[in-house]
Amino acid sequence: MMLVVAIMAILTTGGMTSWQSYQQRIFLEQASSGALAFMSQVQFAADWRNRSYRIRIGRRENVACISAGQLADSSDCHSELGLAFTLPDPGLSLDMSQSDIGLGFYGLRNSAGTGHLTVVNRAGRVRLIVSAKGRLRRCSEKVDGRQPYLPGIAPC
Repeated sequence: MMLVVAIMAILTTGGMTSWQSYQQRIFLEQASSGALAFMSQVQFAADWRNRSYRIRIGRRENVACISAGQLADSSDCHSELGLAFTLPDPGLSLDMSQSDIGLGFYGLRNSAGTGHLTVVNRAGRVRLIVSAKGRLRRCSEKVDGRQPYLPGIAPC
């Protein structure tokens, strides 16, 4: 009986670890997909209104968020236009790298400021890339020299 209990404990521990890893991958995939859709929405708003909108990252309570607006410096996820996206899980974080003109969409010139946002959690890192022509792409970065398993996301 003790042997059966020990085997069940080992199998349960392995199953829980696998389940938590699966949940982290799903959170990362859904958050990066939502952030990409949000950036597409900002791009459309910039083109439609013929204005420039900058992308900003910040925190609302304990959750990372992305906002867009005409003001360049704001980290509280407030947007004067209502363009804000909050990541679905507190375990997710954001990093941003941008060009000198800033990450954003410029409807006046129908172009974009180049850069990328990186959504990070324990399962991996997903980079959302904005090119100068406004093309949006998503890819997964290598972590510690190996490519994490993130189905549906191409490697960088």
